[in-house]
Amino acid sequence: MTIQTSRFRSSLFALVLGLAAAVPVLAQPAAQPGYPSRPIRLILPQTAGTGVDVVLRKAFEAMQPRMGQAFVVDYHPGSNQMAGAELCARAVPDGHTICALSVDPLALNPHIFAKLPYDPFKDFRPVTSLYYIVSGWFGKATLAANSIGELRALAVAKPGTLNWATLGPRTNTDLTRIWVGELWRTSFTGIPYKGGPPIMNAIVAGEVDVTTQGVYVGIELVKTGKAKLFAISASKRLRIFPNVPTLKELGMGEAPVPWWGMVVPAGTPDAIVTRLNSEIVRVFRDPKFAEFLEALATEANVGTPQAFAAMIKSEHQAFGQMVKRFNIKPE
Repeated sequence: MTIQTSRFRSSLFALVLGLAAAVPVLAQPAAQPGYPSRPIRLILPQTAGTGVDVVLRKAFEAMQPRMGQAFVVDYHPGSNQMAGAELCARAVPDGHTICALSVDPLALNPHIFAKLPYDPFKDFRPVTSLYYIVSGWFGKATLAANSIGELRALAVAKPGTLNWATLGPRTNTDLTRIWVGELWRTSFTGIPYKGGPPIMNAIVAGEVDVTTQGVYVGIELVKTGKAKLFAISASKRLRIFPNVPTLKELGMGEAPVPWWGMVVPAGTPDAIVTRLNSEIVRVFRDPKFAEFLEALATEANVGTPQAFAAMIKSEHQAFGQMVKRFNIKPE
């Protein structure tokens, strides 16, 4: 699957707060001449065990034999991924530091923060987009709704009474809450949490009514009846949930879709960017890896560095329009 410029569909993925850590992914083999000459550090602005962590560790297992070096995941979660993005921007541009960033630091943050510790267009070189996250519209098990239609009727009948779990004000998840309220001509009360897992725990406990999260974090909860799944944001239904409709089927229109991509610090040589792109694309286009991604409710979306750069620019413009429409001022 090639990169698509400005692909807006539905719902969001989580950003998390926590302690920084660095964890070796694989044992280091004998060094090879040229690049890479030592282990490659991945800056990841998330905590361990999140969906992107699982995906990239699997990808590194496939990349390591050809790269000839180990990969080390360096976790740096922080406000809308700004801590990790800043660290990436300041890293030595020699190809031994690579960075996984989502749509938030690259396209959304410039519109909602008055001052950023990095420039998304000047401080990074795009390598490739990685994948889209299939998001799910979840509800607590006791919610008096079993479909999007029933959820809408409930929300319209009682504006502001349904609680919507988000990752905090001005985040991607909160924009979805606002977007749905505008679409349905009602409102939801946002309740902030520090990450996807805490949000799903709140859904199970009945602390909140609804949320949008990556389907991956709620698969077992839905299968065991601890949460409801009303719809997904995807081009087609998932094999694991064949009875759950897509937003497109429901005529819901389009909301921001979460995605992850790989960048390196500005100044990284062309040859290294090309090598990294080639190895990552090779892995993500492998049929077996595609099956692995599907099981995690994600959709591979890799391509050239130029295509990813165009995608970032388009997404940046689209978020700018959305933020302006919702009258959200930078802080």
